[in-house]
Amino acid sequence: MRLPQLDDRLSRAAALFPACAYGADIGADHGRLSCILLARGVCQRMCVADVSAPSLKKAEQLLQLHGVVDRADIRVGDGLTVLDRPADAIAILGMGGRTLAHILLTGRDRLQGACLVLSAHTDLPLVRRAIISVGYRIETEQVSRTAGRFYVVMRAMPGKEAYTEKQLMIGPRMMECVDKKYLEYLTWRIGVTGCKRSQAAEQELEWLKEEEKRVRDCTHD
Repeated sequence: MRLPQLDDRLSRAAALFPACAYGADIGADHGRLSCILLARGVCQRMCVADVSAPSLKKAEQLLQLHGVVDRADIRVGDGLTVLDRPADAIAILGMGGRTLAHILLTGRDRLQGACLVLSAHTDLPLVRRAIISVGYRIETEQVSRTAGRFYVVMRAMPGKEAYTEKQLMIGPRMMECVDKKYLEYLTWRIGVTGCKRSQAAEQELEWLKEEEKRVRDCTHD
């Protein structure tokens, strides 16, 4: 049977997820990412968790349909509290940045050096601050576009790295990019930020425009 299709955001998350003995999908929702990782043998076993029992039931049915449910620990619960054993890699996707940051900060004792694959819909600076606070560094950041909206998918590993306020706002690895998709992301984000009315938004807008100019200059060379 054909495996479920992943949108661009989940495809990038799957590509960033390392091969491992035990992985975790926190906030698994429909379970498509877990299904792909288990079916392709990226993870030998996974903790598939969500706070919503109805959503998790759908995920369980999907895993059963594709014959991988026997390698999944299905858990209803909040954040990293569902983990009762160390995970080699943890995906936390599809939620607001404030929620994601809270999960990292309150569950830091359960990270235990796991590779983190993260993507939040909002408040990315809060996520980046949380990554630093739990003793991790951002290894990569990739832009994805799904249903007309841009997302950033990150992978973080244990380590120390200091970021400026501008890097926290835009992304330290993002600011190393010069590709077309990143330029499109910056243009989109400038439009979104331009609708806000606050001093913080003015600073963000200034930095985004500086970054957009840098990328345009690089791509026109």
